[in-house]
Amino acid sequence: MAGAREAHGVIAKLVSRGRDVIASLPEPERAFDTLPVPTRIGPFHDASALQEWFAANEVRCVIDASHAFDAKISRRTARICSRQHLSYLRILRPPWHATGLDRWTVCASVKQASDTVPPGARVFSNTGRASLPEFAEFRGRVLFLRQTRKPATPPPYPFVTYSFGTPPYSQRSEETLFRELRVTRLICRNVGGAASMSKLLAARRLGIRVLMIERPQTPVAMPVVETIAEALAWEANA
Repeated sequence: MAGAREAHGVIAKLVSRGRDVIASLPEPERAFDTLPVPTRIGPFHDASALQEWFAANEVRCVIDASHAFDAKISRRTARICSRQHLSYLRILRPPWHATGLDRWTVCASVKQASDTVPPGARVFSNTGRASLPEFAEFRGRVLFLRQTRKPATPPPYPFVTYSFGTPPYSQRSEETLFRELRVTRLICRNVGGAASMSKLLAARRLGIRVLMIERPQTPVAMPVVETIAEALAWEANA
């Protein structure tokens, strides 16, 4: 189950081991190369569809490297694997933690983050177009929404401006962008990892307040590791 950066590393190693690997992506990726294995792209409409796909492909072992905020995908996959007696493991990198130099407000959702934005604020967000309905009552002056591709339709609200860019982003480039846009708030999801931290380092350097959306809680019974190496060690004995 792909979607996170770790999926690429795990798949490459599994292929080198001679494993028969297939992948599932809920939507096309924008920042990574194409996965080097047969890949199904698109959501499963219900649990039965996912279960049938597992059966049709004779799946015996599932490594869940989906996005940290795709909690519904992970919970559903784990339940199916338990019922079907399939080996299951979740890879979930550690979340970010604020330091004494950061100015964070932790929020439970994009909407809660939007609701905390004061009038006149210039906000930068990388929460994606799918999050736009949660900004419907946005009170700030402008919302800069990061995009890696030009959308087919204009923003649904007059306060939204798309900010285009191609990852990876360096701390210096993020600082330059935030200065040019005169950003006063940053909204982001706590996906963790070094690759996406440049915007947080830029916000720290510039003294920008961060509205950090905490990730969904992982069920206690779900087997979880934090690294590719741990996942590969588990797979060798699965």
